[in-house]
Amino acid sequence: MQGQARSNAAKVTMLTLVLSGGLAVGCGGGDGGSPADQFIGRWFYEAPDPTVLGSTGFTLTCTDPIFSTVFPAANMTPFLIFNSLKFEHGELTDLVDTAGICNFLSYDVNGNSATVPNPDPYVDSTTPAPPECFYQFNLSDTAGNPIAALAVIKPTDSWTFQMLPDRTAGGARRAQLVGSAAAHLIADNGTAAGAVSTPDCTYAGKDTFFRLTQP
Repeated sequence: MQGQARSNAAKVTMLTLVLSGGLAVGCGGGDGGSPADQFIGRWFYEAPDPTVLGSTGFTLTCTDPIFSTVFPAANMTPFLIFNSLKFEHGELTDLVDTAGICNFLSYDVNGNSATVPNPDPYVDSTTPAPPECFYQFNLSDTAGNPIAALAVIKPTDSWTFQMLPDRTAGGARRAQLVGSAAAHLIADNGTAAGAVSTPDCTYAGKDTFFRLTQP
């Protein structure tokens, strides 16, 4: 009889804790109630080969002779752009990457995945435009001279930031950036218009990230 009483008392205590919020049931890692909260914070990529500077799973492939021959550094494998991401809550989308590396891409969350909406909701709705971000970098010509360049990265529907079920050895959340994008390259060749990729290059691949900070 006393054992049954203790069992009933334990059930009542457990139910009270759940209803009062004192016991977390089914919550993951201390994130908030919004599906977007699991992405909030700064993420850093894990180099596939830590011994190689700039090692990445993303490649930039150009068929335009200007960028595959005159500026061979543009046709690099690998080609690292996103070495970190910083997700904040967006005004018109669930998330915005404010890391300042490729300004800027916004994301909408569906479950454990975040994808870039098309058209870009931050562009005037009267003139819909696909999502894109701008990345400044340096190239070199065949003589080794530095050349200023700009890449306009235009993600396709496959561009996704996907949470991974496993964590790092220290327990940090992990996610994977995967997909492809058109890369519209413009390089300074001394003319007003510059050298422009025709057709555009392709930027594609995947990298794994771990979350370093959260709100």
